[in-house]
Amino acid sequence: MQKYALRMCVGSGVLAAFGAFLRWLQNQASFEKDTGLAVRGSIWPYVVALWLVVAAVYLMVVITRMDRREHARLPKTFAEAFRPDTVLIPALSLLFGLVMMLGGAMLLLRTPLSEPQRGLLVILGGVAVLTGLSYPVYLLRAGEDEPPSTLRAVLASLPIALFAFWLIVSYKMHIVNPTVSAYALEIVTIAAAVVGFFRLAGFAFESPKPMRAVFWGSYGAFLCLMSMADSHYLGARLMLIASAGMLLLQVWQICIHAEK
Repeated sequence: MQKYALRMCVGSGVLAAFGAFLRWLQNQASFEKDTGLAVRGSIWPYVVALWLVVAAVYLMVVITRMDRREHARLPKTFAEAFRPDTVLIPALSLLFGLVMMLGGAMLLLRTPLSEPQRGLLVILGGVAVLTGLSYPVYLLRAGEDEPPSTLRAVLASLPIALFAFWLIVSYKMHIVNPTVSAYALEIVTIAAAVVGFFRLAGFAFESPKPMRAVFWGSYGAFLCLMSMADSHYLGARLMLIASAGMLLLQVWQICIHAEK
């Protein structure tokens, strides 16, 4: 099922590239330079929203074709889904984990003292460091074919906790901003990433829903990459890049291990 793995992962990246461009155009044309307030009558918020729908439809169509045309049997266990067939998988998991740790460390050490939510961002950075440290360990455990364990469940839950807390931080940072379209994409991205990691964690908890995991993992990664068009702290940007890589790596493994 390599062709479907490519369509999901590469497709998510291509959609994100176009989406980031549209979001950049929105940021340039839809907000006043001085006040940051929305420009009345701008079509760009609707264009960006439409692109989110287009991406979701594309990913859903690919998943549906894999199910109905190929009659694919997606893996049902943690070991089946995430077993490392090549050395590239552990290498990529380590790379994405290191990028996540670097992003978290930058939030810990480089968040300005003048930032009103500095305390929350420091905590967020700390959770990101733990997430990046645990991610390669989590995927490598799939090669051991061991029974479900508390440690596996904890490792699978860390990215969920990271983005759930990030949602709170984002709300606190933007609560005074009257221009919802300026931060709506960030909220949607974080929420989708929570769902993506939650669905993928189903394999660790022995209650997987593979189709939903593939969709939400891909869609969460698409939004993480698309959100790079917004202004974030550099540490947060690295965390988004790492998260997209983590999600797509697991989506790739699920698809590649599917059987006809």
